[in-house]
Amino acid sequence: MTAVKNNRDNYIFKRKDLVKIILPLIFQQLLTVMVGAVDTMMVAYAGESAVSGVSLVNTLDVLLMLFFTSLVAGGSVVVAQTLGEKRYEDARHASKQLIYVTTAMAIVVAIIGFVLRQSLLNLLYGDVEPSVMLSAENYFFIIVFSYPFIAIESAVVALFRASGNSLVSLIVSLAMNLLNVCGNAFFIIVLGMGAGGAALSTLIVRVLGAGITLALFHRKKGELYIEKLLRYKPDWTVIRKILRIGVPNGIENAMFHFGKLLTQSLISAMGTASIAANAVALTVSNFQYTVGTAFSSATITIVGQSVGAREEGQAKYYAKLMTALNYLALWAVIALTLVFVSPVIALYGLSEQAAITAKELIIYHCVCAGLVWPVAFMLPSAFRAASDVKFPLVVSMVTMWVFRVAGSYVCALETVSVFGLFTIPGFNLGVMGVWVAMTVDWLFRTIFFLIRFGSGAWLKQSYNLPKENK
Repeated sequence: MTAVKNNRDNYIFKRKDLVKIILPLIFQQLLTVMVGAVDTMMVAYAGESAVSGVSLVNTLDVLLMLFFTSLVAGGSVVVAQTLGEKRYEDARHASKQLIYVTTAMAIVVAIIGFVLRQSLLNLLYGDVEPSVMLSAENYFFIIVFSYPFIAIESAVVALFRASGNSLVSLIVSLAMNLLNVCGNAFFIIVLGMGAGGAALSTLIVRVLGAGITLALFHRKKGELYIEKLLRYKPDWTVIRKILRIGVPNGIENAMFHFGKLLTQSLISAMGTASIAANAVALTVSNFQYTVGTAFSSATITIVGQSVGAREEGQAKYYAKLMTALNYLALWAVIALTLVFVSPVIALYGLSEQAAITAKELIIYHCVCAGLVWPVAFMLPSAFRAASDVKFPLVVSMVTMWVFRVAGSYVCALETVSVFGLFTIPGFNLGVMGVWVAMTVDWLFRTIFFLIRFGSGAWLKQSYNLPKENK
């Protein structure tokens, strides 16, 4: 790579380009989380058992979807780097490979999830109350069929972002989320279907989302599109490049969410009030992640194209800029959260104890997220955009197992059994202990990722998609 000149007029992305990419992503993420909050309120209309059951399945749902959404991340890096080299035909070819591979993986995951659904729920949440388990089973039975469709939509939306077009995904997301709210209102409130109604609405919306995004991407507008959709031949050279980034990213995210599942299982044994408080706190706290998720997605496009263009200086500059902007936006969201935390919690109709616990969790999260979250989760996106996937994988797995999982048991319980051999004293903080362990995980990620970024070693891992032999 060549050193970038000081004159920023030569940079790949001008200010208006960054705004065009980032703002739609922020609005899309805010919209998604807002709709998620409304959905949770609607499910809460059916009682704490329903909202607790859906919350438990959503954690498992995210874990299962990571097996194919990680390929989306890998493919978007490959496409972004190829676009940075201005190899548009190769980028279109890689796009089709990504859509097919992701969909095939999603079908496999859906089949496995359907066959093993009861075993998975009993293994992870066997200690929950029967009414909570019934809601979880009803929800999971339907939602598993939506995986191939959310895989298609996720792949196409990521490709739009990789080309710098975030507006299309915003418009589609707006339409689908509004439809989802209407569907939830009909199935949950009008028909009284509870958790099953929420799942049915989600399934319908994901089917429509897949069809609409594919139709939009099939149009020959811009540099990136797909043609002859039904004519497909696997290109293993491209697929290996996608897997080389996607698989480590998938392992990292899967282990991360598996750790969340273990801590969720720990919380599920603390009673329905703790489960409901945790679910509401997570929903509200997700507003703080929205800006971070948006900036992370934009970083893949911006840093990835800079790496593809061999502009090392620009890649560093954009990584620092995106992290700084993430901090500013996050602080703004945190301020709003703290102002409205009490009235928002009141909307969920929680019991008094659950409402108090939820408020404590949210305030604690605000403080910690404002200090370290952007570095802990933004910089790895820049690393992956430069094809540096092994280092974030190792760091994330170590900190997650040592601090988040093991730390959760130590912080939450009064005594902890170590493989049945002996016991050690814990801090007995209950559900708050799980959140304390989570933020300790963030702190250590931040330390290791700052060292990696400062060394510049993350930029030495990049490779580029070879030209396909067609």
